[in-house]
Amino acid sequence: MIEVIAAFRAKPGSEDKLREATLAIVEPTRREEGCIQFVVHEDTDAPGTFFIRESWRDQEALTAHFEQPYLKALVELHKDILAEPLKLHNLKVHA
Repeated sequence: MIEVIAAFRAKPGSEDKLREATLAIVEPTRREEGCIQFVVHEDTDAPGTFFIRESWRDQEALTAHFEQPYLKALVELHKDILAEPLKLHNLKVHA
């Protein structure tokens, strides 16, 4: 299993647009083959700062996720509305 946390922050004034676009990919992502969990969190102390906690069956499933048109569209939108580049944290699970 692969665990990923994506962290990103909207430019001032783009919080609602980023929130809407991010939430729009939740359901199609959850339907993807190999998606175990996909949960969007927003920092209550810093609205417009988001974290996505993702769990994938394997690297193949995660790679396929990156090829989905709705994710590519979101990444393209990020170029205009993120305050800084998205950060992906690939996590190793310790029991």
